[in-house]
Parts: sequence; structure tokens; C-alpha cells
Amino acid sequence: MRIRPQQKLRNKLFYNNLLLITVIFSIICLLTSIILQSSAYTNQTINNLKEGHTFGPIKVKNKPIICKVIAQFHGDNTSSYISGEVLNEDKDTLYEFGKDLWHESGYDSDGYWSEADRKMTAYLTFKEKGTYYIQFNTDEKNIHNISVTFRLVRNSYVPHSQAGTLVLLLAAIIFYTLNAGWINEKMSTANETLAEMSED
Repeated sequence: MRIRPQQKLRNKLFYNNLLLITVIFSIICLLTSIILQSSAYTNQTINNLKEGHTFGPIKVKNKPIICKVIAQFHGDNTSSYISGEVLNEDKDTLYEFGKDLWHESGYDSDGYWSEADRKMTAYLTFKEKGTYYIQFNTDEKNIHNISVTFRLVRNSYVPHSQAGTLVLLLAAIIFYTLNAGWINEKMSTANETLAEMSED
């Protein structure tokens, strides 16, 4: 069966419009994820963290709760390993997390240099009903150089983020498949223009 050029054009326009709707849907999912993530009902910052500091209680009733933990290291030319423990109602350890935070600087033949890894971000999900705590420990003496922010979010943004990312990736693949000729033509034109500019 022979397909007329007009029919091909109509089909291409239909699929591109469908892709546009898909992209809009994925953007809505990603925006919803950002809004849910930022809608924290508890936002507490502890400056000069002390050994054994405990955050909580985190009470889970009907819906899961996500706790975003952000640790920031303020020391210079030193390091500190921050260790966090998730505790249950009886203060028994359920699991641990942590990271080595550090900063180094100095002078060499090129002048002043500075390298650092000052930040730790952890997402803790509490799904089962109960009461939980988060406790911090370190073997280093400079734990007072660390500040920690706790953000509790009731609504889970993860499904929205995953759906938006997956749909956007799928839309990009389909768009390239449908418009490969047009994309390659534009890329070829751009490469020729860049080549001419470099020759000049």
C-alpha cells in the first residue's frame, strides 16, 4: 500500500504533537516532585553539632515520611567523618550512614589551591508505623565544625520524579527516531558553519 506524502506529514505532525503532550506531562511530574520535596513541615538546623546529638522523635502514622539530612562541614585544612544512626523507639540501631567531609588548601608553583568535599546529603525514608530518631557520632575532635539541617516531608516525591524522568527520556528517544533526518541535517549545517568560522 502506497502512503501519500500528505498522509506521512499528517502522521508525523500527529506523533510530534503526541510527544509534546508527553513532554508537558513529564515536566508537570518533575515540577510536582520539586514542590513536594520543598514542602517540608519541619526544617531544623543544628549549628556546631555535638557528639551524640539526637534528632526526633519522627512519628510515622499513616503515610511514609522522608527525612532529608544535609550536613555541612566548615573546617579548614582538616577532615571529619560524620556518622549517623537511625534508631527505633527503643533507641536500638536500625541502620547507619555517613561520609568523610574535608578541606585542604595550600600554595604551589601555580599559586594558591583549595580542594574540599564539605557536604553530605542523605534521604531517609520511614515507611513503617512507629517512632524513630537520628543520632550523630564522630571520632574526630572537630565535630563542632559541622552543621546539620533536617527537613521532614510527608508526601513522597520519588514516584513523580521517576515518572517524569522516564517519560522525558522516552520522549527524547522517540523524537530523535521520528526526526532523525531533520536533526542530522541541522547538525551538519551547524558543523559546516563552525568549520567556516574556524577557517576564518
